[in-house]
Amino acid sequence: MQNTKHRATNYALYVAIVMGICVNSAFAAEAPAGGGLLSLLGIDPKTIIIQVIGFLVVLAVLWKFVFGKVGGLLEERREGIVAQLEQLRTDREELDRLTAETRQRLADIETEAQAKIQTAIAQGDAERQQILTQARQEAETEIARARAEIQREKDEAILELRGVVAELAIDAAGKIISEELNAERHQHIIDASISRLPAGSR
Repeated sequence: MQNTKHRATNYALYVAIVMGICVNSAFAAEAPAGGGLLSLLGIDPKTIIIQVIGFLVVLAVLWKFVFGKVGGLLEERREGIVAQLEQLRTDREELDRLTAETRQRLADIETEAQAKIQTAIAQGDAERQQILTQARQEAETEIARARAEIQREKDEAILELRGVVAELAIDAAGKIISEELNAERHQHIIDASISRLPAGSR
């Protein structure tokens, strides 16, 4: 727009110079002594003036209907280019922001995944240790119960054996008292009583 105005100013300056020359020549042509420069060149001053006026009219029309519109179009084009450049800059900044956010989000996801993996590993170790401890406790409880059962059965067997031995002793003593026995007969009764005992108590 400024270049267009500058060119129009130059055109107006040129026109003013030409008009000055023409007017000067016209007045010189009317001078009585030998004529002016235009007369020497065979140019009619009135024709020059008419042509200059026509040129100024054409210049005014062009200035109003052509230069103004062209300048407006150029200004609109310049503003459009500036707006596009500004939009490109804004889009680039938005793209950079989204890229940074995406990278940060990926880093956060990776950190969160690593934390979950470590938590799962620790939880698995804790559960494994708990299972081993529980199994050990159950085994110890079962062993203690089996030992108690064995001890109980052993105690019952001893009590039963004592009862049998007492009965046999009483029976043998009664037989010894009721009979007059020699040593061989006495030994035979004892052996018979012992043979009646359970096999594990001999």
